[in-house]
Amino acid sequence: MATEPAEGGRAGRRWRRPLRLNLALQGGGAHGAFTWGVLDRLLEDEGFAFEGISGTSAGALNAVTLASGWLSGGPAAARHALATLWHEVAGLARFSPLRAGGMTQMAADFAAQLLSPYQLNPLGLNPLRKILGQLVDFERLQGERGVALFIAATDLRSGAARIFRNRELTADALLASACLPQLHQAVAIDGAAYWDGGFVSNPPLVPLVEGCRTRDVLLVQINPTRVAALPRSARDIRNRMSEIVFGRPLLAELEMLGERARRARSPLGWWSRAGRRLARHRLHLIDGGAVLAELDPTTKIDPDWALLLQLRDLGRAAAEAWLDAGRGGPLRRRRPPQPARADLRPPLSRVVKP
Repeated sequence: MATEPAEGGRAGRRWRRPLRLNLALQGGGAHGAFTWGVLDRLLEDEGFAFEGISGTSAGALNAVTLASGWLSGGPAAARHALATLWHEVAGLARFSPLRAGGMTQMAADFAAQLLSPYQLNPLGLNPLRKILGQLVDFERLQGERGVALFIAATDLRSGAARIFRNRELTADALLASACLPQLHQAVAIDGAAYWDGGFVSNPPLVPLVEGCRTRDVLLVQINPTRVAALPRSARDIRNRMSEIVFGRPLLAELEMLGERARRARSPLGWWSRAGRRLARHRLHLIDGGAVLAELDPTTKIDPDWALLLQLRDLGRAAAEAWLDAGRGGPLRRRRPPQPARADLRPPLSRVVKP
């Protein structure tokens, strides 16, 4: 996925070739529109080439939509595809099973606790399938070698992570990655049943780092790691429980990468190509978790278009700040300096919070 940036560009920037960057996109329901904004700004910049993209749930939808759009027509087509995806998501929210029944929010919460998706939606219909069929060229992605995709889902029976790669990508794989068990029936693929990938890998980092040669990874995080207020209502308590559950896999993968990077820096570690890549790789973070934590938890599953646009704009602003922080910094230099905070493993060269 490479493109020569427009001559001159923003603020007169000129690059001989795009800067290589991998993307790791966290899931978080409709709050993934924040990630849409980040990607929209990066695509507008036209200064990056993406070797690998990993994603879970909403992050997976963003990842695959971006890749398919790019292959069909470059950054402009990718931006259009992402905008179409989220516009359609807003349309789907009007026809959710609970809202369509004319329930109040209290009644909807109560029903979601008592009724399973097999009762609320016995036919297992998911209108997102049609949208994906229109936006994503799965056949082309399956044969694509220019961009590596890593999409996470949870094997319901074993509880293990399943990482779908290019050759395995289908609409079912994406629906599995975004299958919240409270809202959707498990997705069956080749005899196995899958739930949302956020339970086990949110988003996949280790496969992305180990499977790609690019040394810079940008993680877009939308689930808060910490919250200021103590949750007291039943809804807020359930929401915080979900945030902890869906946030733990990321912390675990960061710890695993850190340990592998430490081993790779040993004299023996440098003998292997994979070890040298791990020792040199850099992790960058755009963190929208804090600002998104201030929104009502129901906005994750019941958004409207105005809210999605607001989230997009927050994401664009965060990406703009990240770009400003890096001009002349780690991503702009051939031999980037080591981050000042050497205690971070892997190094977190730039953290931007809106």
